[in-house]
Amino acid sequence: MKRVFIIGENISKRDSFLIEILGLVLIILIWGITTYPVRQTHLSFRTINGTAPVYQWTNDLSFSEEFNGDNTLIDVENTTYKFLFKDSAAEYQAEVTFPDTLNTTAYEQFFATGQRNADSLEIEIYVKVESKEDGWLVSHGILPFPIHVLTSYGVLFKKFELLTHTAYSLFINISGYLIAIIVSIIFGYLIGLVPFFKALLYRWVTTIRFIPLNAITGLFAVWFGMNTHMKVEFLAFGIIVYLLPVVVQRITEVERVYIQTAYTLGATKWQQIRYVYWPHVASKLIDDIRVLTAISWTYIIIAELYNKTYGIGTIIYYSQRMQTDMLFALLILIIFIGIVQDFIFVKLDNFLFPYKKVTR
Repeated sequence: MKRVFIIGENISKRDSFLIEILGLVLIILIWGITTYPVRQTHLSFRTINGTAPVYQWTNDLSFSEEFNGDNTLIDVENTTYKFLFKDSAAEYQAEVTFPDTLNTTAYEQFFATGQRNADSLEIEIYVKVESKEDGWLVSHGILPFPIHVLTSYGVLFKKFELLTHTAYSLFINISGYLIAIIVSIIFGYLIGLVPFFKALLYRWVTTIRFIPLNAITGLFAVWFGMNTHMKVEFLAFGIIVYLLPVVVQRITEVERVYIQTAYTLGATKWQQIRYVYWPHVASKLIDDIRVLTAISWTYIIIAELYNKTYGIGTIIYYSQRMQTDMLFALLILIIFIGIVQDFIFVKLDNFLFPYKKVTR
């Protein structure tokens, strides 16, 4: 195991896998520690009519503090508090014990109310309990507790039909990719191999990469409607703008020595494409497609948010308005799908291009 700490050393797949598992455990552990639920109880005071009184409280430890003005908020513990509310014309005292059973249902509990009249001056004082569970270091509104993320999958499957929406997003992903790959390969070879088309189109094809795709979603809605067809075409276009220039670049990277060798052996133009250009370009292109797989999910979510009917993007839109644990559960699902897709591409790469792994 000492080798894992030596710079430049290669380690076995088993050791690498064990270290990856350790990293995942550490992430979950740190996540759980920082978001461990801690109950927080607050008191808030306000007056109706009259002038804002002085709030004074003393706990069992004889710690006392005074506040002036309305909407005062203090943190409390499970102990007995003595409260004194007063102004120049009236005074009210109350004693309250906070039990251990105080829970999150006590948001609107008013446990002390006082009303006094003196010289036509009316003071009405409320003490309001706000009790909730929050994270130890990070608020649950920012980062949910891990167990809450896991339990939210049950709600997503039952209430939001997560399996159906996931299948819909995968259909868009696969359909868009097939269209993008076919179009990119056809036009990429045409531009990369024919000088006329390269001079005519290559510069303009590369410039479309600077178009912000989320800004033209409306154009695709006008051209293709608000249905699934629009989402597939939008995803295909988002992949093509990056994949097409890459195909042309891969063609230009083919070394001239291989082309000249094939020509010397009497290969025709079609044979050069079949036995020289295609193996080189395809073996490199599959790695480029793997990279674009991660980017493609951004375009899928953008397209699904446009009319919010089906797909993971639709559930993400509604989960943002409900609970962060559901949002994190959906993000983890997308990451899992991406890992599976990446694994499939690796296996395809090993099967279709085994010569890439050959070492001298």
